[in-house]
Amino acid sequence: MSERADVKRQLILDKAAEVFASKGYRSVTMKDIVEASGISRGGLYLYYESTEQVFLDVVKSMDEAEEQNGKNMSESLKNAGSAELLLWFLKEQKKEILKGKNSLSVAMYEYAFECKLNGKNSGAKHRFETATQVLEKILERGNETGEFVCDDAKAIASNMMYAIEGMKVIARTVGISEKKVDKELVYMMRQFMGVEE
Repeated sequence: MSERADVKRQLILDKAAEVFASKGYRSVTMKDIVEASGISRGGLYLYYESTEQVFLDVVKSMDEAEEQNGKNMSESLKNAGSAELLLWFLKEQKKEILKGKNSLSVAMYEYAFECKLNGKNSGAKHRFETATQVLEKILERGNETGEFVCDDAKAIASNMMYAIEGMKVIARTVGISEKKVDKELVYMMRQFMGVEE
């Protein structure tokens, strides 16, 4: 693909991400993406045949950016203690919980539900499991260094990620304050750090 085509494709993905963030997954049409990106319908169809294809590329692009962010952060935190790593991880989760309009989470949940009904893999399980494994490794490392006291890092990581995912859903449906998110995260950390409220 030429540089110009790459630029146009990225424009489509950037504008489509905004549309999916504001409308969810199920309500978005190719017409919505055409209007948001300012390219012709035929131009869009040169790159994508369906909103699902566009959405999957939007999610892939987002996952790649998050993975790169994680690599950059882990490089800068290479010599950090486990508590610092944990705080970075929870800060990233908190950002996603409180993201609001710019979040693709509603669209991702809608897509996951649709995939489950149709027997397809949405990737949601993989993203959840990856986050849980990262948290588990941080807890195990902290346990080894004496920063944390946890008998079962795997169970604690799983429990924390289910609670975090629940807060993401609550944030999109009924709302949650930053203060409440902080309180819940501190409560979770008290399981193995002795953090006071």
